[in-house]
Formats: sequence, structure tokens, C-alpha cells
Amino acid sequence: MAILIAAFFAFVLSALFLLPLPEGLLPAAAVPYRDFLFMALSLFIVVASLLRRRAGPAEAAAPTSPTPSPAAPKEPPPPAGEALVLLSLLQEKGRFLDFLMEDITAYKDPQVAAASRVVHQGCSAVIREFLDVSPVHEGKEGDRVSIDKSAEPGRYRMVGKVLGEPPYAGVVIHRGWKTTKLALPRITRPVDPAGPNTITPVEVEIR
Repeated sequence: MAILIAAFFAFVLSALFLLPLPEGLLPAAAVPYRDFLFMALSLFIVVASLLRRRAGPAEAAAPTSPTPSPAAPKEPPPPAGEALVLLSLLQEKGRFLDFLMEDITAYKDPQVAAASRVVHQGCSAVIREFLDVSPVHEGKEGDRVSIDKSAEPGRYRMVGKVLGEPPYAGVVIHRGWKTTKLALPRITRPVDPAGPNTITPVEVEIR
């Protein structure tokens, strides 16, 4: 656009040279300035044309960056089997799954109590090995507590008639549990939805 404007003014100045103009239309003092302006416009047109010609091939040859293809979504890794290993240890040490999956409605209370003692001792040993469990509430069940807005999120779970905004006043019915250690078994295996995912193998006594 700048080259076209400069060329237009150069054409006008050239016309002032060639066309017979009435005397007095162009003052004699303006003639040197006219010549200088004509030379400057001509030089500008030449330089701009050279620069544009030099930049033209470079711009044409400049490689266009290819549009990056969208990355293929990565398949999520199969879930690790820490839970399976932990269940396997609970079953091995405390017969945890045997107790939970058994229909105990047909047994009497003394029989259930005797079985639960074995489950309690074995499972407790496994939990203490991998977690450091302690009560969240340091007092006793039955303590009266007041819970305001500054209470740590996740520390309390409100039950009963919960109306309005904190503070709440209530009675501790369970102290809750927390842990400062979580060291699940390192020996894991991936969980395959189509696989057997054996927690505890079948025990066969060879006779």
C-alpha cells in the first residue's frame, strides 16, 4: 500500500515537470524542494520493491508447521492388586472372607463368638502390620462436643436432626478412626476383569 501511495505522488511530481503549467502556479523557490521530493519518492519505491522481492520467495519457501495430530488417548493402566493382596493376608491370618461370606444365621451365638475370636486376632495382626490406627476423638463415646465452622473437614459426620448452620452440639456415638501410616503390601499383581483374580487359592490336602 505504501508503494502505491509513493508511486502516485511520484507521478504527480513528474506531471509538474512535463505538463506546461501557467506561470506563477509553482513558485520558483519550490522547484528545488520538488526535485528533492521526487528523488526521495523514487528512491523509496526502488528500495521497497527490492525488499519486497527479496522477502517474497523467503516467505513462500518458509515451511508451514504441520498441524499436530491429536494424541491418541492412552489406555488407563490396569488397577493394581494391592487390595487383593491385603484381602489375601486377611483371609490367611484371620479367615476374614470365610467369616463374611458364610451364612451365620444358622449358628448359635456361642458358635459365632468363638469364630469371631479367631477372625479378630488374625485380622487385627494384619491391620497393625500395614496401618497405624488410632481413634480420631481422643475422649470416650458419650462425650458431649460442640462443632463450629472452623472444624477440620472430614473429621466429623453429622447424624440425626441436622438443621441450620454450625455450631452444632451433640454426643459422640463413635470415635472414628485415623491412620498415620499406610504401607500396603509391595507384592502386587494387576487386576484383569477377564482373569481369575484369585484372592486365596484352593487348599488341597494330599492323601
